[in-house]
Amino acid sequence: MPEDAVVLVPGKLLGSGLVSGKRTVAAYSVSSGARVKIEEAGGRVISIHELMNENPKGTGVHILG
Repeated sequence: MPEDAVVLVPGKLLGSGLVSGKRTVAAYSVSSGARVKIEEAGGRVISIHELMNENPKGTGVHILG
Protein backbone atom coordinates (compact mmCIF):
# COMPACT_ATOMS: atom_id res chain seq x y z
CA MET A 1 0.00 0.00 0.00
CA PRO A 2 1.45 3.39 -0.93
CA GLU A 3 2.54 5.56 1.98
CA ASP A 4 0.12 8.32 0.95
CA ALA A 5 -2.83 5.91 0.78
CA VAL A 6 -6.07 6.65 2.58
CA VAL A 7 -7.23 3.79 4.80
CA LEU A 8 -10.90 3.31 5.68
CA VAL A 9 -11.79 1.25 8.75
CA PRO A 10 -15.55 0.52 8.79
CA GLY A 11 -15.63 0.12 12.58
CA LYS A 12 -13.65 1.09 15.67
CA LEU A 13 -9.90 1.45 15.27
CA LEU A 14 -7.98 0.38 18.38
CA GLY A 15 -4.44 1.30 19.40
CA SER A 16 -2.81 -2.13 19.55
CA GLY A 17 -0.01 -2.75 17.09
CA LEU A 18 2.51 -0.54 15.34
CA VAL A 19 1.99 2.35 12.96
CA SER A 20 4.43 3.26 10.22
CA GLY A 21 4.09 5.75 7.42
CA LYS A 22 2.12 8.95 7.10
CA ARG A 23 -1.37 7.68 6.39
CA THR A 24 -4.76 9.30 6.49
CA VAL A 25 -7.08 6.99 8.38
CA ALA A 26 -10.85 7.32 8.33
CA ALA A 27 -12.88 5.28 10.77
CA TYR A 28 -16.30 5.09 12.36
CA SER A 29 -14.64 5.40 15.76
CA VAL A 30 -11.01 5.71 16.92
CA SER A 31 -9.53 5.02 20.36
CA SER A 32 -7.33 7.71 21.86
CA GLY A 33 -4.33 5.34 21.73
CA ALA A 34 -4.80 4.74 18.01
CA ARG A 35 -5.17 8.47 17.33
CA VAL A 36 -1.93 9.23 19.19
CA LYS A 37 0.03 6.53 17.32
CA ILE A 38 -1.21 7.65 13.91
CA GLU A 39 -0.55 11.33 14.58
CA GLU A 40 2.90 10.64 16.07
CA ALA A 41 3.78 8.76 12.86
CA GLY A 42 2.86 11.89 10.87
CA GLY A 43 -0.58 10.69 9.76
CA ARG A 44 -4.01 12.08 10.38
CA VAL A 45 -7.32 10.71 11.59
CA ILE A 46 -10.62 11.80 10.05
CA SER A 47 -14.20 10.66 10.28
CA ILE A 48 -15.86 8.71 7.47
CA HIS A 49 -18.08 11.74 6.88
CA GLU A 50 -15.00 13.96 6.41
CA LEU A 51 -13.54 11.40 3.99
CA MET A 52 -16.75 11.45 1.93
CA ASN A 53 -16.60 15.26 1.75
CA GLU A 54 -12.88 15.33 0.84
CA ASN A 55 -12.95 12.42 -1.61
CA PRO A 56 -16.52 11.73 -2.81
CA LYS A 57 -15.36 9.28 -5.52
CA GLY A 58 -13.24 7.24 -3.10
CA THR A 59 -10.17 7.43 -5.29
CA GLY A 60 -7.14 5.75 -3.67
CA VAL A 61 -9.06 4.54 -0.61
CA HIS A 62 -8.14 1.13 0.80
CA ILE A 63 -10.82 -0.52 2.94
CA LEU A 64 -9.67 -2.71 5.83
CA GLY A 65 -12.14 -5.09 7.34
